[in-house]
Amino acid sequence: MTEGYLQILIESLEKKIIVLDQIIELDKQQAEISAHQPMDMEAYDEVVEAKDKLVDEINKLDDGFSSTYELIGDEVKNHPQQYREQVQKLQELIRDAVDKGVTIEAQEKRNKAALEAVFRMKRQEIRQMKVSTSAATKYYKSMSRINNIDPQLMDKKK
Repeated sequence: MTEGYLQILIESLEKKIIVLDQIIELDKQQAEISAHQPMDMEAYDEVVEAKDKLVDEINKLDDGFSSTYELIGDEVKNHPQQYREQVQKLQELIRDAVDKGVTIEAQEKRNKAALEAVFRMKRQEIRQMKVSTSAATKYYKSMSRINNIDPQLMDKKK
């Protein structure tokens, strides 16, 4: 019975690693999208939504892993030699999953920095447009005053 549960844990970690690989690929796509100007916000949103679904899947896998481990944890700890091979496989998969998690975290930080840079540029463009619009408005107001001659200065002779 315990060996069956250990196999379930191994399969769960293997699925998690596959999902983590998919997230790594989506992070790469996200970086490419944010590097290309002008940025395609629809494509960016699609990637973020796909990543959200994958994160939900990882959370489900983690919950299942935890609940399964609770069932057999004591048995495995009390008889480590009996399950040594499966435990080594689990440890190997956990290390792989943690490494991929670190890779994802680093990519996420880079993507966040790139997105913040895009937003800074957009804010700067908006500020520049406001300044240009304000300057143009002031110019037109001052020009309209120049063309408007006060009647006091006009010659009253015909």
